[in-house]
Amino acid sequence: MADAVAGARVSALFPFPRNDRFSEWLQTPVPLESRHPRFDIRRAVPAEFDRIYDLVDDAFGIKRPRAHYDWLYRRNPHGFARCWLAFDRASGALVSSSGSWPWPIARGTERVEGAQDGDTVVAPAWQRQGIDAARSLAWRSHPWRKTTVVLSWPNPKARAAGVKRGRGRQIVGPVPKAVLVLNARSYLTEQRWPALLSAAGGAAADATFGAWRKIVLHNGGGLNVEPIRRFDSSVDEVTGRCMSWNGYWSPHDADFLNWRYLEHPVAQHLAFALVERGELAGYYVLRVDGARGWLSEFVTATAPRAYASTLLLHAIGSASRAGCTHLFFSAPPRWRHWRFMRTAGFLPVPSGIYLWTASELPDVTQLAEWQWVPGDLDFL
Repeated sequence: MADAVAGARVSALFPFPRNDRFSEWLQTPVPLESRHPRFDIRRAVPAEFDRIYDLVDDAFGIKRPRAHYDWLYRRNPHGFARCWLAFDRASGALVSSSGSWPWPIARGTERVEGAQDGDTVVAPAWQRQGIDAARSLAWRSHPWRKTTVVLSWPNPKARAAGVKRGRGRQIVGPVPKAVLVLNARSYLTEQRWPALLSAAGGAAADATFGAWRKIVLHNGGGLNVEPIRRFDSSVDEVTGRCMSWNGYWSPHDADFLNWRYLEHPVAQHLAFALVERGELAGYYVLRVDGARGWLSEFVTATAPRAYASTLLLHAIGSASRAGCTHLFFSAPPRWRHWRFMRTAGFLPVPSGIYLWTASELPDVTQLAEWQWVPGDLDFL
């Protein structure tokens, strides 16, 4: 009942006020900026983004498309990327960078400053000289740090480094992850099961799963699922009503959804709307990555159950038609549709997903206080 009441309040307010605070962030005095005796550590302006792209490519050993960088650093509807740079004073060389992208975060019905961190790199020839720690110290002296909810999704190496620096309490997880097998034979082959076993076991599993889905999932009468070419403001009320949460959550309005999925320059996303008597009742977004699918968004009411059932049934069909052999989903343990997803056949799998969050707001490191969807993960 509490969630329903919160949803009603949020739907009247949503979308939350959104403004680009880059200039304010850039102009706020920072005590430890450029105080290092050897390195000039300061904030970046957009004119320096291209240098950052080159540094990240060099550090990671891959070449990310420039369109992908610009989408992430320049085109976010919440504003420009907020990056911290380190330069060698003697040579002027850019030796380190960390990125932070404005991200919609709310606590209950109140918007809070949010950001997603990533692209933290040190140039290969400058590693193990304490640059990362010095840059991090300067960043943490920014007055916004205490009240900004920062999300990052650390890999094992980053988690180990965080624990070593005494920040293990800021790392929570693993976050639950589940898979729905769509083509058991192909999936078992991908998992390197012997050919005969995968063929026999896969055929039997496909028959079993197919029969089970017919029992558990059904298309509700009067409900239609239609493709979304562009999100408009009609999704905002549905998002506010169906995704609101008394704790921390990420309110995705129409502009954010268009940017995050339909304007993504590299990844393939399919979006569909659940419609009842001409009114929007929910939506989902499917990310297709070869044989692997991710249910990036799944937004609808928990009752009547036909809403979720119809939406998931369509998502399964979309993933199958796109050539996916399995469909992943991940969310915090109190995500509102988990029970339904498990009943529908999603099976728990080992998860390497951890949240590293930094803020002095209350309960921000308590996983039970969070709601998010795979679309909030930085590796998707």
